Amino acid sequence: MRCAWLVVAVIAGVGCATAETVHAPAAPPAATAAAHEALGLVPGETMAYEIKLAGVLAGEAQLAVGEIGELHGRRAIVVHSRAATAGAVALVKKVVDEATTVIDAETGRPIQLDTVLEMGDAKRITATATFQGTVADVVFKKSTEATPQNLRIDFGTQALHDTHSAMAHVRGWRAAPGTSRSVFVVGGKRLWRVDMTYVGTETIGSALGNRRAVVLEGRSLRARRNLTLESTKPSRSFRVWLSDDADRVPLKVAAQTELGEIVMDLVDYQRP
Repeated sequence: MRCAWLVVAVIAGVGCATAETVHAPAAPPAATAAAHEALGLVPGETMAYEIKLAGVLAGEAQLAVGEIGELHGRRAIVVHSRAATAGAVALVKKVVDEATTVIDAETGRPIQLDTVLEMGDAKRITATATFQGTVADVVFKKSTEATPQNLRIDFGTQALHDTHSAMAHVRGWRAAPGTSRSVFVVGGKRLWRVDMTYVGTETIGSALGNRRAVVLEGRSLRARRNLTLESTKPSRSFRVWLSDDADRVPLKVAAQTELGEIVMDLVDYQRP
């Protein structure tokens, strides 16, 4: 089940550390774009999702964005997300996954990420990542281990992001159909490269009614700490629908896994 939650985090917000490579020129941003569009976050917004596995309710997820404040002299914003099993799946295995990120409001880069994963009543995994320049230092600990594990990922000349800032970055992406980019994602102590293509627009049904949506397609591949791939065989394929408006709200995510298709649908969105 953990791999299913990672898919949700990677492609929806949905989370993860990223470094981008753009393979085609993106459309220039509109001159009238608001500041929150550049950041990819709306201060005070909240989102709620239902997650279904092979058509059956498997989990629920929420995301909340705080107000812009100050940390160590830097303008910063906090993003918190929580995902948990629900329905019949929760009766079989209780899983709760929470993540909190402090993001630099000027650059959109993460400052610190804290995550807690609970599986049942006995297993608990915590991880903290701090970001300095192009380096991410991660401290990772299982409840069954006496001492934590430490690892460092150096992205060289690439930009650094975590799950939440990556989601914000994708929301702010304005591109022409056919444009592609690659995103490196840190999830716990695992590194992924996610390749995405801007497909175009279409209308989909949602809990908020029929909405015009921007469509992204992608795949994820396991990567090493030096950013090379462990294998060229994709571990996951997915599709993301973002509202075709200034806010670019994630409306739906569909991912193929060994457990079946996971679909995450937006059921509530609030903003000031």
